[in-house]
Amino acid sequence: MTQFDIDYKKGKESEINSLPDLQEIFGDDLILDPEMFAHFDYHKDNLMSELKTRDDIVFKDGKFNYTTRNGRKMILDSIYFDAVKMQYAYQHNKWRRKMNEKEKRFFMIWKCNKEYFYWELNWDKIEYFTEEYNRDFGHGFKQVRDVINVKVEYIKPLSTLSL
Repeated sequence: MTQFDIDYKKGKESEINSLPDLQEIFGDDLILDPEMFAHFDYHKDNLMSELKTRDDIVFKDGKFNYTTRNGRKMILDSIYFDAVKMQYAYQHNKWRRKMNEKEKRFFMIWKCNKEYFYWELNWDKIEYFTEEYNRDFGHGFKQVRDVINVKVEYIKPLSTLSL
């Protein structure tokens, strides 16, 4: 089994287990998308959210502490996600504007060692930067991917979100 398969299984289990917690914040009408590779894990009429479970990141003393698989410890200045999710959100709302429908809000949620944090997607290019990664994403070979790095000062505890 590849690292991707291990991480994917863990992520899917976390999505199911996290749904009640997220419904407390986003409402009982938040549902888990049944699509295997949906761009966003959860949705409802006015928003979509993606959950990234990161047990190797611990929020301590106001900082995101990360431990690599090799045991190296570091303090993060940003947390990333695949840029395709940002592109999807932008295109989704572009289509909704064209159809005279209200735009949706999009959220990235990180579950770091059982604590939830969020960032609401926006396109101001102040709170994040785009970077090209060329590394093994768990398949056993290197891939090139664009990622969005959200600066940690803009990532907030989910408990502080008011809709």
